[in-house]
Amino acid sequence: MHVGRFIVLSIALLALFACGQEAPKVQKGEQGPPGPMGPAGPPGPPGPAGTTIRSIVGDCGGTCIVACGDGERILSAFAVSPGGTFVYESEARSTFRPEQPGAPVKVILACIPK
Repeated sequence: MHVGRFIVLSIALLALFACGQEAPKVQKGEQGPPGPMGPAGPPGPPGPAGTTIRSIVGDCGGTCIVACGDGERILSAFAVSPGGTFVYESEARSTFRPEQPGAPVKVILACIPK
């Protein structure tokens, strides 16, 4: 029984002596190399809704009908060297007549949603 009291008393005295002391000061070491790359995060929220422009490029050697798809309308239409005339039949369909019949003409149509 005397041994148990001695151990308890010794532990209590060590605890009391250690209470007033500060932890030893340690000097900070150099930073280590960067770790490996982590896994990819989740996808972000969708961006603001915008207008999509779809372009159609074709060659015409004579009169051509150019049209946008269902639910679209023509934003712009032009012909590259030599030019010609566009006649708009509706907001989504046009007829192109080249200046020089038989000459190849590149026709470009830009379509946007209605």
